[in-house]
Amino acid sequence: MNTISYVFGDNLYLNITNRCTMACPYCIKHKWANKFNGDNLKLEREPSVKEVIESIDDPKKYKEVIFCGYGDALIRIWEVKEIAKWIKERGGKVRINTAGLANAYHAKNILPELKGLVDVISVSLNGSNPEEHNKINNPMFKEKSFDEIVKFASEAKKYMPDVVITAVEFTGFDASKVKEVADKLGVRFRSRPYLDDER
Repeated sequence: MNTISYVFGDNLYLNITNRCTMACPYCIKHKWANKFNGDNLKLEREPSVKEVIESIDDPKKYKEVIFCGYGDALIRIWEVKEIAKWIKERGGKVRINTAGLANAYHAKNILPELKGLVDVISVSLNGSNPEEHNKINNPMFKEKSFDEIVKFASEAKKYMPDVVITAVEFTGFDASKVKEVADKLGVRFRSRPYLDDER
């Protein structure tokens, strides 16, 4: 088993799946051969809830415990709920970083199931319209994906205190247009730098 959890800055990150609803050609997991800051995030198998919890220790030690590895944790919605419940019961703060296609993937609205378990949900949106998003990210649901993600972020406001749309700053992409989408939805926007160096 490779790295399940890893510390970066003041946060603890949970790497519970390598499966994703996107196949982004710029994704650093390919560029860095599944490594990050000295950790190997390629999973030989997906960890159990027990294994993830055992890797956390005391969640209050961290600013946030973040579901963010080299895959989209919300593919494993049941496990996310069990782990997040355990973290919250021990005074930790939970954030989920997601591609925003979980509702489409599960063919149901999973957001009500996360109410009270998630403090912040950060939705990645690298594209300001369906065509651009499809071209840049190779999403599972093609050009339908953009509208699904926007709808997911809007719906998340009903169940979570803090919803953030993020966009990666890379050459040839205007992240300011994604900020306009976030502003229209009434959610926070955060620009993320494109990482060139594994460390």
